[in-house]
Amino acid sequence: MPLASIHHVSYIYPDGTAALSDISFTIEHGEKIALIGNNGSGKSTLLYLLGALLLPSKGSISLEGIALSRTTKSALRKNVGMLFSQVEYQFIMPDCLNDVMLSIREGTKEERKEQAMQYLRHVNLDAYFNHNPLFLSSGQMKRAALASVLAKKPALLLLDEPLASLDKPSSRAVLDILTSHTIAMLFATHSRHAVESLAQRVIVLDGGCIVYDGSPKSRDAKKHFENILL
Repeated sequence: MPLASIHHVSYIYPDGTAALSDISFTIEHGEKIALIGNNGSGKSTLLYLLGALLLPSKGSISLEGIALSRTTKSALRKNVGMLFSQVEYQFIMPDCLNDVMLSIREGTKEERKEQAMQYLRHVNLDAYFNHNPLFLSSGQMKRAALASVLAKKPALLLLDEPLASLDKPSSRAVLDILTSHTIAMLFATHSRHAVESLAQRVIVLDGGCIVYDGSPKSRDAKKHFENILL
């Protein structure tokens, strides 16, 4: 059984804007998929649907066999980790350590503290455990948010422009973290480097529809890259 199934999904915003139209695909366990398309193609909307932040106007979405609905959306969110493009809005606590601890569900306070420190070490931020994440550099802030997301131990990781506004060293650091995990990932990006370094599969959106779904190495995929990726 696939990890996630998206079956004939459409989404229309309250103002009548049709963001997605008849989208169908599956995500396998451990699969890393790049989601690409020009601005306004529906990438973020699709991530929000899979993150159970929105409900489809038509069609169905399931994760680990649980169908998304108003009554199940909270349960599905527990199995999804989402990294927003503007990560500063993800932080709740005044320091990195406590922000990561919020994502850890089990154990005593001391056990959760130690687990949180392990995640901060994993993203090379353990020396900043008592720093306010909003005062970190862009690259450090991205890694701090990623530590909190990974601490949830999600079945599916959703990333919206994970390399946006990052310089080359910071981008490399984020990609190194992501490639070290076997978690299934769907990441929206305009970065050719992200696709080439991480993606096993590429889905291309255009006008809310899937126009390509397959290998990032195919000739058809590379034609799309020319018009979309930087």
